[in-house]
Amino acid sequence: MSDDEIIEAIIDSENRVIVSKSDLPKSTVSNLDYEMPDEVIRLAELVPELGYEIEMKSWSFFDFELDYERNDNKYFNIDGRKLESSTLKKDEWGNKKDQSIKDKRKKRGPCFKFVYPISYEMSDGSTISGNNRKEIYVQMKEYFKLNGKSKEDRPKLNLPVQILTLDKNKKVQKKEISNIDDLKSLWKYCKRSKGSD
Repeated sequence: MSDDEIIEAIIDSENRVIVSKSDLPKSTVSNLDYEMPDEVIRLAELVPELGYEIEMKSWSFFDFELDYERNDNKYFNIDGRKLESSTLKKDEWGNKKDQSIKDKRKKRGPCFKFVYPISYEMSDGSTISGNNRKEIYVQMKEYFKLNGKSKEDRPKLNLPVQILTLDKNKKVQKKEISNIDDLKSLWKYCKRSKGSD
């Protein structure tokens, strides 16, 4: 099978086992450590006889709202070699908008997307803002480098914010998150709907 065929088979498969980092092949861990040294594994799943699908996150010490925008899962074969796709086409919604894809497993991608700019209040009272996830991530990385990392230093998203989601007809909808309860509900929804439409 080609890399593209293995990736598609992994995405299609419902026969999955959640594994820990220590269960992954050493070459897979080495590749992730080299290519994404500042990130950690959020979820690693093994599809027996095919390979692994791995979802990364920005920080180990707290969940970060912007990670729900990500659409960059990594794929490795059963021996730990990184799979490179030449044909897997994803739009910014990870094919969630593609009506022809019937298998829910293929409808991966971000749970929602922010309408930028957005900003965070840091524990020292400073503000970090940006026009995309990368801008904010770079500033936060520098902040934690200077101030140390702890759960108590979790950035607070300044509300209200607007988000983009897809409705049942795959149309983009704009919604407002105006308070912390709305934000918590959104997080619960994203975690509950992981791996489904």
